[in-house]
Amino acid sequence: MIQKTVLFTTAKIFWGGTLLFIDVITAPSFNMLFVVMGAIALDFITGIAKAKAKKAARTSEGFRKTVVKLMQYLVPILVLWVASKRVPGYETALKEISGWLMLFVTYIEVTSIFENLYEIDNKTVIAKYVYKPALRLLKFGIENNAVVKAAEKLDEKEAPKPNQP
Repeated sequence: MIQKTVLFTTAKIFWGGTLLFIDVITAPSFNMLFVVMGAIALDFITGIAKAKAKKAARTSEGFRKTVVKLMQYLVPILVLWVASKRVPGYETALKEISGWLMLFVTYIEVTSIFENLYEIDNKTVIAKYVYKPALRLLKFGIENNAVVKAAEKLDEKEAPKPNQP
């Protein structure tokens, strides 16, 4: 009985998420901006937790990066949204572009959140069965791509040694 309930709940979450994704793609809403800001805030919190877990110093430079990120993400979204209200004939296109941009920013932030969570804790069951598979899905397996690995090796060879001028 419990397994049916869990399965049913999982199916509802999956299909609810799928329908929400389709809704966001087909009819972007300014409310998506709250999702973006929530993802940025959660990334900030998990970044602080990661720094604490690794005993790294939390400096104003790291906090400044978050402010810069907010400006880089939110200003274009807001400009597109205002333009969609003020530029006749392009309302729908500009709204869709801002919707896609918000979705892309959310994707970036969610990926960063999972990276932070995995770096905080990579040995537990949740890390093995949730964080790692989520990262593989979000990154499309790019890290294991032979071309990417070859490019990284080239970068390592070309990077100057610390003692070299």
